[in-house]
Amino acid sequence: MKIAICDDIKEYRLSIRTYTEAYFNDNYIPYEIVEFENGAELLNSSLVFDIVFLDIELGDLNGIDVAKHLRKNKNTIILVTTSYIQYLDAAMDLHVLRFINKPITQQKIFSALSRAQSEINEKIIFLNLKSNSIIKLSISEIVYIEARIKKVNVFTCNNIYTVKDSLKTLKTELTASYFAVPHNSYIVNMNYINSFKRDEITLTEPYNNVKISIATRKQPEFKRKFLDYIGEGDNE
Repeated sequence: MKIAICDDIKEYRLSIRTYTEAYFNDNYIPYEIVEFENGAELLNSSLVFDIVFLDIELGDLNGIDVAKHLRKNKNTIILVTTSYIQYLDAAMDLHVLRFINKPITQQKIFSALSRAQSEINEKIIFLNLKSNSIIKLSISEIVYIEARIKKVNVFTCNNIYTVKDSLKTLKTELTASYFAVPHNSYIVNMNYINSFKRDEITLTEPYNNVKISIATRKQPEFKRKFLDYIGEGDNE
């Protein structure tokens, strides 16, 4: 889970970080937190965040304007933090998930993160099947996706779907931090990785007999992303 905290006041960033760390540690959820003290830094970051805590009264840019840019990635969940209630309507127009009034408390942050976590896990994707039908499913149900010659298969715990969508298109939909690309022919949900070696991963049941190669040029990036996701990146 990748979290951004954007607030120009250090004390507020520290409070949000402290409560966020406590929430994810209590729930055994791997996470990474990056702090930004202004909107320009956040918008210039190359990272894709699952959740953004965004202050409205920033020093350089209005938080509403920053939120408009963040909304270009529909999978990013925005949690607005502010002392100014007059911004509520503007924030709601941007479909932010939660409006958190300052001062920051643990209860407010825990409640917002619980809602955000549910939203991420329940994110719906629509698949265009080769059979000319359309289905919807939660992205958390996807175990992995494989592209073969003129065919893309989406594997869930209960079904295998052959879709019209290209792997490139599906990558743009599956931006949650638990999805990774070990090879140009695969997208893998890291929650379903059973074991990891330098050049290969194996999956959990019902696909425990599946071994997926990690492309040579992707090995350093994939290893770093996987270790960060399971919370061992700092030990490298």
